[in-house]
Amino acid sequence: MSDTVSGAPAPAWLRVVAVIGLLWNLYGCYAYLRTVGAVGSPDQAMAAAGLPPWVVGAFAISVFAGALGSLGLLLLRRWSVWLLGLSLLAVLAQDVWAYAIRGGAPEGASLVISILLVSVILFWLAYQGGKRGWLR
Repeated sequence: MSDTVSGAPAPAWLRVVAVIGLLWNLYGCYAYLRTVGAVGSPDQAMAAAGLPPWVVGAFAISVFAGALGSLGLLLLRRWSVWLLGLSLLAVLAQDVWAYAIRGGAPEGASLVISILLVSVILFWLAYQGGKRGWLR
C-alpha cells in the first residue's frame, strides 16, 4: 500500500492524529450509546430524556460520522473530508442548541469546547490532506 498520491507522501504524524481522532470518536460513540440507554443501566438513559430528538440525532451523527471519518483519514481516503465535515456540522448544531437555544453555558463547558476543537482540527487536517494530495 503506497502512501503517495501524485508524488505527495502523507506524513507519519497524520496517521498518528487520525488514530487519536478515531479513539476519541469511538469513546464518543460509547458515550452516545450510554446516553440513549443502549449500553449500561437504564438510569443512564435519563440523560437523553430531557434532550430534543434532533439534538440526540446530531449527537449520533457527530460521533459516528467522526469515527468513520477518522478511520478514513487513517486509511488516507478522500471521503474522510465529507464525513468529518458532517461530524463538525453536527457538533455545531449541538453547540447552537446548548448555548443559544437552551441558553447559557452547559455543564462541562470545557468538554464542549474540546469536542468542537477536536472536530475542527480533524476536519481541517482532512481538508488540507486532500488539497496536498495526501488522500486518495
